Amino acid sequence: MSDTIIYILLGLLAYGIGCFSTARVIAKSSRSLNIYKVGTGHPDTQNIFLNVDKSLGIFSGFVDFSKIYIYLFILKVIMNLIPQTQHIVEKNDGALLGLGFMMLVGHCLPVTHHFKGGRGIFTYIGLVMFFSPLPMLITGIIAFLIFLKFQQYRFVQYLIVLLPPFLNLIFEYHRDFVSWMFVLAILMGIMNIFVSKQRGEI
Repeated sequence: MSDTIIYILLGLLAYGIGCFSTARVIAKSSRSLNIYKVGTGHPDTQNIFLNVDKSLGIFSGFVDFSKIYIYLFILKVIMNLIPQTQHIVEKNDGALLGLGFMMLVGHCLPVTHHFKGGRGIFTYIGLVMFFSPLPMLITGIIAFLIFLKFQQYRFVQYLIVLLPPFLNLIFEYHRDFVSWMFVLAILMGIMNIFVSKQRGEI
């Protein structure tokens, strides 16, 4: 099986996992609620946190973070064990970043829910944390402090998306990977424009 076919299949798997709506399942299983008819009507962690239950919102965010981190971790281990796929992840993490991005796309634009998904901020955090833990950790601490002080959800979301690539650049962390992190941030912004349009926010 060629590298291209393997990569496409793994990308489709990542997208499929991303389509799994954590907020929708949590709202339904814990409170028998249809998340599309609660609060903002959007299947995301913020809606759960603000309009269902704060502890469930935190749990939803943790699951969104974990599913992409664990997927990439397991995938990297397996691909390093199989001789036919070792070379894909041996020299750089570009291939894994692309697969992680496919899961992010699935979260924000799930085909299973008519492309109406969440903003994917916790999935994004998990993706960046996998490749750049220190910059993402610093960003998370700053974002959390700002949120506690000002309660500005949207500004905190922008900060989480945009700050890690700059911290990578400043600290020269994962130096050869910085440009890809900027590309990821730009693509995340573009996807959120689509999400905002679907919500009638712009």
